[in-house]
Amino acid sequence: MLRFLVHKFIPDADNVQNAEVRGRYGTLSGCLGIFFNLLLFLVKVLAGLLSGSITVIADALNNLSDAISSIVTLIGFRLAGHKADAGHPFGHGRIEYLSGLFIAIVILIMGVELARESLDKVLHPSLASTSPVVLAILVFSVLVKLYMYHYNRWFSKRLQSVALDSAASDSRNDCITTTVVLLSLLLQQFTGLAIDGWSGLAVSVFILISGVQSLMETSGPLLGQEPDPELVRKIADTVRKADHVLGMHDLIIHDYGPGTRMMTLHLEVPAEMTLPASHMLADQLENTLQQKFGIQTVIHVDPVDTRDPETAALREKLSEFLDYLGPDFLYHDFRVVHETDRIKVLFDVNLPFDSRMSEDEVKEYLRREFAKVNPEICLRVRVDHYTRA
Repeated sequence: MLRFLVHKFIPDADNVQNAEVRGRYGTLSGCLGIFFNLLLFLVKVLAGLLSGSITVIADALNNLSDAISSIVTLIGFRLAGHKADAGHPFGHGRIEYLSGLFIAIVILIMGVELARESLDKVLHPSLASTSPVVLAILVFSVLVKLYMYHYNRWFSKRLQSVALDSAASDSRNDCITTTVVLLSLLLQQFTGLAIDGWSGLAVSVFILISGVQSLMETSGPLLGQEPDPELVRKIADTVRKADHVLGMHDLIIHDYGPGTRMMTLHLEVPAEMTLPASHMLADQLENTLQQKFGIQTVIHVDPVDTRDPETAALREKLSEFLDYLGPDFLYHDFRVVHETDRIKVLFDVNLPFDSRMSEDEVKEYLRREFAKVNPEICLRVRVDHYTRA
């Protein structure tokens, strides 16, 4: 059924990086979500009125909020598909992330509201009634939500979409919530225990935890997060295989929404390489990376002196000093400048984010070690953080 809908409503469905195709996926997901959630809202309100269960009523309101979330998903994908303009030169793709963030916030609001209603039910307990009609409605709701989880999860994996992943998580939560409601009514029927409020509290805790997880996942791309380590490794392998490349560093990937990314990196080449040759090498690599990974790339070229014996010896010493600190301490932009009364050594040290040493401690350690090698050495060290490539 799902593949039939995709085939019918989404031409060129495999081209998931295309903004128009992604918009059609979002439209299909949103329309299905609106239809199913409004249907479930109506039947659950009927079940809640028949049973007198606060948890069933809360579950129905949750479906109403899900219908609103589906509308947000639909609008979000539509807006995200708009082409770049003067005000937004990198497109509108991040709107897809914003729609996922909105859904996560809705999940949290519903969790808080359900907890409040359930706590009132705990303090003022009463037995809810059950009937075959109510039980049948709840079973039907579980099956519908399972289907919604299935298609949203399939869409989210296909598109690598945080918005649809949040929608899938919400559908999964609803499935669990309704199952707990169903079991609660059955347990009350056979034991006579008024556990409606307690089951509602348990469900609300689960929803709140899920909402926090969705909030963290959807806010990551907006705040800026570390790129996929496997992608970084592939980029580094591609760059380092090119002729005359000695190394690379300071890789930064900017995410402006699905299918719209930019990256910058520093390329190390021999100092004796001519400017036109190094410029041509950078251009070739920029084109290669664009074609291979679909990421617009800007490369800065750093010349590395490979012929001076003194520079080579000091580089080797620096490697030894940093190896002592750990394998994640790296350096780049190493230069040696001879002045009349001293030797100036300049370089950058990449400090891991989780390092126990502060920037000042790293600098002081290196000054101390280089002073042992040659007291005339004057260090100029800049410490920064990095994505390892």
